[in-house]
Amino acid sequence: MLTDLGTQIRSLLDLRVDTDYKNTDESIRQNVRFKSANAWTLVFAIFIASVGLNVNSTAVIIGAMLISPLMGPIVGAGYALGINDFELLKSSGRNLLYAVCISLVTSTIFFLLTPFKEVQGELLARTTPNFYDVVVAFFGGAAGIVAMSRSEKSNAVPGVAIATALMPPLCTAGFGIATLEWKYFIGAFYLFVINSVFICLSTCIFVRSLHFKKTKSDDVSEQKKIKRWIVFIATGVTIPSLFTAWLLLGQSAFKHKANKFVDEAIVFKGTILVDKKINYELKDKRIDLTFIGAKLGEGKIRELNAQKDLYGLSDVTLGIHQVAIDEHVDAKLGQINKRELLFNNRIADLELELKKYQNELSLEAALMTELRVFISGINALELKNDAVKVVWQKKPQSKEKKMVEEFLVNRMNNIHLKFLHALVI
Repeated sequence: MLTDLGTQIRSLLDLRVDTDYKNTDESIRQNVRFKSANAWTLVFAIFIASVGLNVNSTAVIIGAMLISPLMGPIVGAGYALGINDFELLKSSGRNLLYAVCISLVTSTIFFLLTPFKEVQGELLARTTPNFYDVVVAFFGGAAGIVAMSRSEKSNAVPGVAIATALMPPLCTAGFGIATLEWKYFIGAFYLFVINSVFICLSTCIFVRSLHFKKTKSDDVSEQKKIKRWIVFIATGVTIPSLFTAWLLLGQSAFKHKANKFVDEAIVFKGTILVDKKINYELKDKRIDLTFIGAKLGEGKIRELNAQKDLYGLSDVTLGIHQVAIDEHVDAKLGQINKRELLFNNRIADLELELKKYQNELSLEAALMTELRVFISGINALELKNDAVKVVWQKKPQSKEKKMVEEFLVNRMNNIHLKFLHALVI
């Protein structure tokens, strides 16, 4: 009974049973090649992903990841290491380098041209990689090679493209170049390196475990050299991510303790907490609290500093900022008075403009009445500063123009008047 159960479990877990060695080899080699169509597809996908990051649209970013051809050279490199095909490894590395350069140039151009320069949440999420990204990349690569090597293909490969997220980090790196924000470039490019290395590594491991046919016979010294390089690169890529994961855990624990301290310890009658800021850095952990109402005395502030130690916050600086109610009210009244003064000034300006316009209309009417006594062909007058527009019902003679101009100069006592004669439309 137990023997049969063990046989069934081994059969269930044996990946070699339905592995399609020939078609998998052909498919991987085909996807490694970087033709013009792949290059243009990558450019389009990078533009789409950059738009998604720029407007903070997850759906657009996912769409770009699904059409990106970036996965091919990375899987090809892992496959090449697994079967000792160093020509394929060189080709994969070269094509991956082309893809990275195209991606960085395209995304940099986009972020130089876009009018939206604000850093969105989707973009920020690609700038702080940690050890969890290593785990996702490794198991994502494993799922990818297992799905690709089946006789019956599954829909796991698109999921791998989304989970490992190769393209958004490159777009974010382009944003860092375009804005000269090098911390964004370094963080995002490091995330891309993590994904690439561990997709490649997991592909290599599963290719070897599935016993794909090797192109060269095993040379013990050469295999040891390859293994050493793999271990060296994987370790070098992993160590910084462990540090950032440790920082992330520390930040999460600190915020939990700080919020618990504020919720439980900050209770004062007649005093209201109106703002809190929690800042976590290795050398500067701070909790800044702003109160309104009755001011806290030195004794209560000392009590708060003593209480924070009970919550594991002994190395945290506690900043207390207090605003009395009367000061708060005075500040608000000052703002209201300032707005009221600006409003009244604006009304006065509009009234002055209206009065000036009314005077101009009155003067135009008076001048028209006087002009029509000796010239009947004038349809309208338009006055604006030192300019006069005379609108005629029919084309005037030169002497008529001269008469009107002399009359208006004398009547308005302004020798600087400029005249424009026009026909009624």
